[in-house]
Amino acid sequence: MTDPRAPIFAAVRAAKPDVFNHPEDGARRIGALDNVLDALGIPRVGQVVMPSSSAAVGQTKTPSPKASEPRWLQLARAKIGEREIKGPKHNSWIAGAWGRLGATWFNDDETPWCGMFVADCLERAGRKILGAAEFPRALAWAKWGVPCPPTLGAVVVFKRTGGGHVGFLVGESDANYYVLGGNQGDMVSIAPIAKARAVAIRWPHDVGRPAPGLPRMTGGVVSTNEA
Repeated sequence: MTDPRAPIFAAVRAAKPDVFNHPEDGARRIGALDNVLDALGIPRVGQVVMPSSSAAVGQTKTPSPKASEPRWLQLARAKIGEREIKGPKHNSWIAGAWGRLGATWFNDDETPWCGMFVADCLERAGRKILGAAEFPRALAWAKWGVPCPPTLGAVVVFKRTGGGHVGFLVGESDANYYVLGGNQGDMVSIAPIAKARAVAIRWPHDVGRPAPGLPRMTGGVVSTNEA
């Protein structure tokens, strides 16, 4: 699959070879460039532009984090911008989280990691997660916890060609859920995904659920394949 952003990232690297390899600031710089390209309406790999009359294409109105948000969602928001490192090097947080969560047979940032992202945020928030053999499989999250209506911070599971995808609900439009997830364009981001693809919405069995409902959001690009 062709990445429409690859030539832009290549040009930036050619002009300043070490710009994305900074040990402390590399992920933020990559995320910042992706945000600029979002605003310009340049799709991420596997995404198509969603026309919007109420917001500029590529822009997403994101509610500010609130203290009342579930702790796992606050932790997830803090990871926005983390992304894979192309080539032989790996993002140390992604590569290290596999082992920390028990899936020691993975140690890279190229294995699909949306399930790992959800597990990492929930586990650090003190919630029970799926076992090491299950959490890497997105569709396995469809049986985690208990079912719930669309709720801020709920775990949402989608089907896709060849597998599934999982993330956290942060908003909705008429046709799409806005999902904070990992491995979305090879990074942690918020992206709209068609509601028709959702197969489950789940909540921790030991946590009281707030009133259902999601903030209304507009714009962005619709993700069609999160592989």
